[in-house]
Amino acid sequence: MTGWPEPTELDRMLGDPRDPDNPCGFVAMVARDAHERRPAALAAAAGPALGLSFVPTEHGGDLSSMDTTLLLARVAARRDATIMHATMVSITAVSCVLLAGSAAQRDRVVELLRRGESIGFAFAERETGDEVLANSCLAEPTPDGFVLRGDKWMVGDGGRAGALLLVARTGGRGPAAFSTLLLDSDVVERACGGMRRLGGMRGIGFADFHFAELRVPANTMVGARGRGLETALRAMQVVRVMSTACSLGCADTGLRLAMDFLRTRQAGEQARRELATAAALLFAADAVALAAARAMHVLPGVQSLWSAVVKHVVVDTTEEILSRCANVLGNLAMVRDGPYAAFDVLRRDNATVRFVDTSPAATERLIAAELPRLTPHRTGPVDDRLAVVFGVDNPLPPLDFTALTLAGRGGDPLLDAVPVLAANVPATSRARVLADALAAALRAPVDDPADAPHRLAFLHAAASCLALWHYTPRLPLGPDRLTWLTAVLEVLLARARRRVAALPTDQVDAVLRVADQLHRGERLYSVTALPLCKGDDSDACA
Repeated sequence: MTGWPEPTELDRMLGDPRDPDNPCGFVAMVARDAHERRPAALAAAAGPALGLSFVPTEHGGDLSSMDTTLLLARVAARRDATIMHATMVSITAVSCVLLAGSAAQRDRVVELLRRGESIGFAFAERETGDEVLANSCLAEPTPDGFVLRGDKWMVGDGGRAGALLLVARTGGRGPAAFSTLLLDSDVVERACGGMRRLGGMRGIGFADFHFAELRVPANTMVGARGRGLETALRAMQVVRVMSTACSLGCADTGLRLAMDFLRTRQAGEQARRELATAAALLFAADAVALAAARAMHVLPGVQSLWSAVVKHVVVDTTEEILSRCANVLGNLAMVRDGPYAAFDVLRRDNATVRFVDTSPAATERLIAAELPRLTPHRTGPVDDRLAVVFGVDNPLPPLDFTALTLAGRGGDPLLDAVPVLAANVPATSRARVLADALAAALRAPVDDPADAPHRLAFLHAAASCLALWHYTPRLPLGPDRLTWLTAVLEVLLARARRRVAALPTDQVDAVLRVADQLHRGERLYSVTALPLCKGDDSDACA
């Protein structure tokens, strides 16, 4: 594989996370959490790599590819999940401006990011959360602008924001009643109310806003009037994929700590099976996120489905990964000092990520909205673009935010290709049995329509793993490529049926060998197997 040098360089620059004196390490994370402090040193060190990593270069950003951005965020988040909020919290607001804003507005938000400031995204309201359309906050048109009335809450980094992107009603009915407005820092200062504290992501502020007859000029509107909700929903496709880096970072450290523990004592079969299952789930979640990030460049029209699938699958699997690791650590999973103290922090942080940007219920509704175009399942010629998405050595075309759509059309190219991909798995292998089961499940009727979104999400994830195995034959995860494919299909197909079963005992040793190889080599638990900082690396976060 050609590799991703930028994430490896960032991780090595941040230094050994196990060094107790490293402000970018695990001990520092635990101390910050206890005192509810922002990750200032980590943000200062990682901020230059992360701050504009999602902004295309033609708009003045540093984006090379979205899979690189995902991995950059992930290696930083493995040290402290709050780093993404401290450095990339502006991604939703900025994506909206890149989608619909004027050249002047785009230049303005990029300049704010360059100065290290953030742009808040004011969408949710206390009465609705992200479950239904925001309703009470109004931007009443006037001859020279708008009068703002109403409230927003849970605005990430809102109290520190240099600007605020507000989604508010400007008149009319349905989705066309909403517009987006880019508000200056003086409006932010006047409208910002109290801050909210969360059980996880401590040290990160979520602000409430109250707009009481605030007047703003007409040029604050981003894009056309009545298109604000559409813009926000398209931008959230980017955010859902990128937010998975937070969960993947937590899961990587959780599994790493549990593997540390496993190596200090004689582990029983149950503990080994728990960690093998956790590793298989992490490999699966990693593959799904990597594919969705790459697909933004190649298949932007599928992101209405793929971004919801990756959010649903990753938050579910990482929660289970940490639960299984906790079963191995036992009481040490709750201890707030010692070598495993970071585990309690990252587990709480991961639980918070589950509800960031889109709640589980809202994510399932997004998937449900795509189901009619996917039923009945179609089989057709394999889309050539899949080779670019899943052949991870292949270069990606430039990212075009404007190509994101509210909903997909026709079938899904990945699901349509499953029968052909399955036929290429060795016929006598367990992996072939599972691949054929995946193809059959996509054709089978759904017993409970309410369960259809969850079922589709995990079947889609299994299809991503199958495609990655097919198009990237040199996965650096051991000599037997079928070990990885068998394990990820095993866990994903079981969870599509709501079965939270451990890996079969005859797969445990092979999967643990792969996990142990990555662990001993200080590599990311990922199909990329990125080299990470080792304890003897000389460069460290200052």
